[in-house]
Amino acid sequence: MSFHRNSPHLRLLLLLAVAWISISQSPAQVAGLKKVLDTLADEKSTTPLATDKPDETLARLQQWQKEARESLSRLDDPAAVTALPPGIVLADLEQRRSETEQTILNTGRYLKALDASSAERKARDATRVESSSWIGFKETPPYSILLLDELRNEQDAVRGKLASYQSSQVVLQRTLTAVLNETKDNEEATSKLPVDGDDAVKWRLEALQSKARLLAAKAGVIQTNDQILSYQIEGTKAELSLLDRKIKIAQSSTRFSAEDLTKIETVTADRKTAISKEIEALSKRQKSAAAARKQEQAALDTLLASSPPDKPPEALDIAKFRVEVANERVETLESVVEGFENLKQLDSIILDSYEERKSYFDAATPAARGESLLALQEFQDRLKAWQIFIGNEINGVSADLSRLDSRFAATDPADPKGPLLTDQRKGKAEKLEVYQRISRTVETQLKLLERWVGDFTPKDRKSINQRISGFGLQAWEFVKRIWSFEVTSSEETFEVQGQVLTKRIPVTLGELLRAIFFFAIGYAILAKVANRIQGTIVRRGHIAEAQAKTLRNWAMIVAAVFLAIGTLSLLKIPITIFAFFGGALAIGLGFGSQTLIKNFISGIIVLFERKIRVGDIIDVGGLSGSVTEINTRSSVLKGGDGKETLVPNSYFLENRITNLTLTNRRVRRTLTVRAALGSPPQSVSTILRECVERHGLVLNDPVPVITFEDFTDNAFVFTAYYWTEFNDRTNAEVVASDIRFMLEKRFAESEIDFAGAQKKLPKEPDALLE
Repeated sequence: MSFHRNSPHLRLLLLLAVAWISISQSPAQVAGLKKVLDTLADEKSTTPLATDKPDETLARLQQWQKEARESLSRLDDPAAVTALPPGIVLADLEQRRSETEQTILNTGRYLKALDASSAERKARDATRVESSSWIGFKETPPYSILLLDELRNEQDAVRGKLASYQSSQVVLQRTLTAVLNETKDNEEATSKLPVDGDDAVKWRLEALQSKARLLAAKAGVIQTNDQILSYQIEGTKAELSLLDRKIKIAQSSTRFSAEDLTKIETVTADRKTAISKEIEALSKRQKSAAAARKQEQAALDTLLASSPPDKPPEALDIAKFRVEVANERVETLESVVEGFENLKQLDSIILDSYEERKSYFDAATPAARGESLLALQEFQDRLKAWQIFIGNEINGVSADLSRLDSRFAATDPADPKGPLLTDQRKGKAEKLEVYQRISRTVETQLKLLERWVGDFTPKDRKSINQRISGFGLQAWEFVKRIWSFEVTSSEETFEVQGQVLTKRIPVTLGELLRAIFFFAIGYAILAKVANRIQGTIVRRGHIAEAQAKTLRNWAMIVAAVFLAIGTLSLLKIPITIFAFFGGALAIGLGFGSQTLIKNFISGIIVLFERKIRVGDIIDVGGLSGSVTEINTRSSVLKGGDGKETLVPNSYFLENRITNLTLTNRRVRRTLTVRAALGSPPQSVSTILRECVERHGLVLNDPVPVITFEDFTDNAFVFTAYYWTEFNDRTNAEVVASDIRFMLEKRFAESEIDFAGAQKKLPKEPDALLE
């Protein structure tokens, strides 16, 4: 696979990246990116068929042609059949002979196509030069209306030609895809055969190599013709651009003079004269046909008089068929003459429509222009009726001609009716030709009338239906243009027999929108399935809800990646179209997305390394809490006070993290007690142990440990070491508080004082106070 390095879309994206980086990045980075752009600008654009040494391509094709002719002469030798190795049948030989003949034919076509490609490139360049160098008409304004009509007609013809070229190019690209797929299959079949096999294997290997050369020649012909069409399309677009400029200038100052109308009258008179001559020739043919019909009828009458009535001979059937054909010939000529008379009538209508158009230009008042416009609309309605009538006649004659073709194909060449059927077919074909000629005339003039009526009809006088219809057509054309807008393209290259084959893969906006639609539907379905699976797993107690949510999020990311690849593959959109996005990210946008990508990759590492998991209690940078989520960019840390903190995933890899629940959920706690001097140390230790062990949330394993830590001036210091488990029910501060409450009660019962506590003196009797 390769990608257009000189793609305008890539260059535009890079320019945007330069603008963005110039604001947010250092001057060195900006200079580096500009250097890349300058390199792209200096490179010469190449076409898929461009080569540094065209003489080598020419020599290779000539060599292929020579070797194919030599191979064909060997295959045509009668000894080739007897020399076939075991396992190779005659059908294999015939197929190889046919493929060799096609190789000779296609290499010749390839050579001719290369010459035609060069000629078309020159024609395109000449058209571009003409378009860019045209500076205006030689005539001075105002310009003749006939000039404007001619330019508009030419514009319609060029647009039709452009549409035809573009349609042909689509067909060629599809054909090229099929040939390249066949080339891949041929390469796979060749790779499966051992090089040192028996004679049959070697024969098949040579046949596959010969076919590879044929496919390369076919692909080269298609690819060169595709390039020819590209040149023609570019030249036609330049021609169309020039016509648009000419029409715009001509429309700015147009006149319909008497001389213009005189020219139209002269052309119409000449056309009528030519039609009259054709009618005269047809009249002579009518007389001859009528005489021939009379003779055939007389011959039939003679046969009828001499043949027995019960069983007519074959000659009688032929005679009847001759009379039928003669009658049909006369009727056909009458229809043809009538068609030419209709052509003369059409010329009169066309002249009248031009006169009304002249009247519109010369009209001094809006009312007079309105009358001329109504007259043109009437001509338009009449021509539409003509169009329907002629269309029906053409369909009828085409059906008759089709039946005659079928009958002729089923007739024995020795049948005497064969020549008569041929005469019938010629008559129908002549009649069809005249009707098609009338249809083309009607269609051409109808287009002109529709254009004139559209030009002369004020926008405020158009009916609501016309406005809606016009707006709908414009909107539909706009949507089609947007839908077919080519966003980018990629190239797929193959090398077969030294011939480099390139397949261009365009990607339109419509294809991308379809891909987004399919992706959205698929992602919504996957999300619903994932939610249901998550709920089922949590309800059955296989995993905690927080962990299930994290796994679901990451699973959806993986599913989205595969879904995107599958969607692109289903819609035949190459993944390489996103190469320019990757290049832009690497060159420009990457400067701003470093942190995002770093955190994303860090999240993947954290998730798969499993040193930090959902539910773990960690201490990071003096902040401790439980991990509730591990997302693509950051993780959520929930503290004991209920506050949730977002911690970037990269922080877990770049800093020292204390995971209190990495291998188990047990943690050691300490509780210090200061007993007053004189307290019995052993009793203090026993009471402290009992209070700690009595608490239900203190673990029995490991066993709590009580130590006599120190003597001070006024206290004995004891420390209790005990273990608790991190879970939703255990709170270390509450556990320590509960133990202190129990200690205070037991110390009071045992008359043991805490260090620093004030002793309560016994109450003296009132008498003593006195």
